[in-house]
Amino acid sequence: MAAAVRVRLRSNEGLTAFGFALHGDGFLLRRDEADLLLARSAQERAVVKPYRGGRDLTDRARDLFVIDFGYMTEDEARRFPLAFQRVADLVKPERDANARQSIREFWWRFGWPRRELRDALLGISTYIATTETAKHRTFSMIDAAVAPDHMVVSIATDSHFVLGILSSEAHRTWSLAVGGTLEDRPRYNKSLCFDPFPFPDPAPALRTKIAEVANHLDTHRKAALARDERVTMTGMYNVVEKLRSDEALTTKERAIHEIAACGILRDLHDELDKLVAEAYGWPWPMEREEILERLVALHDERVEEEKRGIIRWLRPEYQIPRFAPEQAEAILALDESEKPAKKRSKKSKAADSSDEAPKPTATPWPATAVEQISAISALIAQQSRSAAEVAAAFAGARTELVTRHLDTLALMGEVTLGPDARYQASRKAA
Repeated sequence: MAAAVRVRLRSNEGLTAFGFALHGDGFLLRRDEADLLLARSAQERAVVKPYRGGRDLTDRARDLFVIDFGYMTEDEARRFPLAFQRVADLVKPERDANARQSIREFWWRFGWPRRELRDALLGISTYIATTETAKHRTFSMIDAAVAPDHMVVSIATDSHFVLGILSSEAHRTWSLAVGGTLEDRPRYNKSLCFDPFPFPDPAPALRTKIAEVANHLDTHRKAALARDERVTMTGMYNVVEKLRSDEALTTKERAIHEIAACGILRDLHDELDKLVAEAYGWPWPMEREEILERLVALHDERVEEEKRGIIRWLRPEYQIPRFAPEQAEAILALDESEKPAKKRSKKSKAADSSDEAPKPTATPWPATAVEQISAISALIAQQSRSAAEVAAAFAGARTELVTRHLDTLALMGEVTLGPDARYQASRKAA
C-alpha cells in the first residue's frame, strides 16, 4: 500500500511540519514561573508562548510555556533580559558540550527552530495538530500562539473543512495503512499520511456542512476536557471504542462517559463520516479495503491531474505564491486583462504630452496577511524604513497593522529595529 502512494500531491505542499526541538529543558516554564516572569517584565510576553507536546494532545495539557527567541540574534534576544538570563543559566551550560556546532553557537535558540513552520503559521489564527504516535488518531485545532513540540505534527491551515476530512474514518483508515507503528502505537508519518492524501473537492454547501460538524466535534472535546480533570482525549476515545463494540465500561470509563457525553462524540463522528463519504461521492458505510482502494485510485487520478497543471490547493493564498509563482502570475495577468479599459480624461492626455515625469504611485495593499507580511519584508530588504514609511508605500495600509506585521518579522529574526526607529533586513544565520 505505502509503495503505491509515495508520490506527494502538490495540493498538500508546504503545510505540514514537526514542531520545535528545544534541545534544553531550560526553555520551559511552568505556569507560575511564566506568570512571575511576565509580572516582572511585561515586554517578555513577546518571547513567552504556551507550549504543547504530544502528551498534551492525548492526555491533558500540562499548562507549560516556552521561551522562544525564534531566529533572533544574540543582541536581539538580550532585549528580553529576564528570559535571556534564564536561558543563559539553564540552557547554555548544556549546549556548550553539544557536538553540533550550530547548537553550541546559537545556544539561545531552539535546536530546531523550524523556519518553514514559522513561515506557514503567519497569517492564520489557528492550526491543526496531531501527535506523531498515539493509540487513537485525533486532530485538534490549536491557537497559533501555541508553540508545538517536535513530537507534534502541525498542519498549517485554519480550515475546519480540512479538520473534518482529517478527523474522518476515511483519513484514519488511510493513515493506519501507510503510517506504520512505533512499538504498539500507530505512527503518523506526515510524508506518507498527509502529503499524498487525496482530499475531496465538494461543492461549497457540503464543505460548509463538514466544517460545521468538525467545529462542533472540536468544541465538544475541548469543553469536556475543561469540565473535569478525569477526562483525557485518550480516555474519551477508549469509551467511544467500547460503545461501538457494545463492550462493558469500567467504573472510570462510565464516569468519563457521563462527564464527556461520549455518545454524542460518537454520533458526531458518525455524522462526519457520512458527510465526508458524500464529499468523495461514495456510498456509506464501506469496508476498510474498499476505502483504501478508492483512495489509492483517487490519489493516482490526482497525480495525473497535477501533471496537466490542475492542482486543488488546500490553502491557495499561501501555497501558490511560494510553490507555484507561475500560477500566481498567470492569474494576475488574467485579472488585469479582464478589467475594462478606463476612458482617458483631457487632463490625463495633457499630462502625457507634458515633459513632466509621472508621479510614483503607492503599491496596492495586499488582501491577505501572508501577502502583506511578504510585501513588507521585500520592501525592507530594499531599504530601511520606519513603520510609517512602510505604510505610506502601500495604498490602503494602516500604520498600526504594518507595525504588528513588522513586530512579527522581528520576532522571526527577519528584520531588526534600529535606534532611529527604522526597520532593516536582518542577516540570516546559515
